[in-house]
Amino acid sequence: MVLNDAGAIGLSLNGKSFPATLPIMAKVGETVEVTYFNEGLQIHPMHLHGLPQMVIGKDGFPLPQPVMMDTVTVAPGERWTVLVQATADFLGPNGGPGVWAFHCHILNHAERADGMFGMVTTFIVSS
Repeated sequence: MVLNDAGAIGLSLNGKSFPATLPIMAKVGETVEVTYFNEGLQIHPMHLHGLPQMVIGKDGFPLPQPVMMDTVTVAPGERWTVLVQATADFLGPNGGPGVWAFHCHILNHAERADGMFGMVTTFIVSS
């Protein structure tokens, strides 16, 4: 997931600004690997509602011990690799499919008076 805050597009994920961003998709039981690449000029704390992120690497090197995080802060030029497990343990009270917000936690990078924009996508889990 390429994070950016500069250039013609401005606040974007993978070169798109919400609502044009593509969702990340998984089926119940799958594990998805996400690597954040910050090519922008600002820090972007990436937050996934409802599903923890298991941080397994930084800048292409594995961590000595994986760490569970709710929000992963990605500084300019950094790369972080996380695993997101779409298992019943992490899918809320119903343990099943759903849609979770996935966004930069600097709220003015993701929301303004007229609604969501910029660095926002969704994590969709299907059966």
